[in-house]
Amino acid sequence: MLGRSRRDRVAERGGLVVELRLVQPADVGEFLRVSEGSGLFRSEELPAVESMLSVHFAAGDSSEQTIMVSESEGRLTGVVCFTERPFADRVWELQMIAVAGDLQGRGIGSQLLRAVECVVRDHGGRLLLIETSDQGRFERTRRFYRRHGYDEVARIPDYFSDGDGKVSFVLRIAAAATSAGG
Repeated sequence: MLGRSRRDRVAERGGLVVELRLVQPADVGEFLRVSEGSGLFRSEELPAVESMLSVHFAAGDSSEQTIMVSESEGRLTGVVCFTERPFADRVWELQMIAVAGDLQGRGIGSQLLRAVECVVRDHGGRLLLIETSDQGRFERTRRFYRRHGYDEVARIPDYFSDGDGKVSFVLRIAAAATSAGG
């Protein structure tokens, strides 16, 4: 998917400079810290996140997921995981995105989301799907997706558990810009 050496430096709001890169095995502890500290993942969900990382690393270059991190001054600031969906024409799914709690609102999540959209576009993706909870504590998350142009397309009550439904968002990805060659 992405070259294993991909690194992008981006200046964010508030003077914070972050670097985007692919996740490495040495990042696991900080990845889990960011996930839990984001307020989006409960401690009992962290083993599933850790398992996702283990499967990703075990698969090596054949992993179906792309997992990226953002860092600033040696500290992981955000994480994102996405994949192309099987059995669907050029449909991709954002599986998780999280920013360290003390750094939220500084543009890191927006940069991670834009990076995902660029990869999907570069790979000819047509749609990018996102699923999140319908619980009140995820209202800020749902506003974030709407603010970035995602349309809410479905709600499924009690999807994650009784009383915790799923909200689905989609963004139609514009075709990658082509050079005017003739």
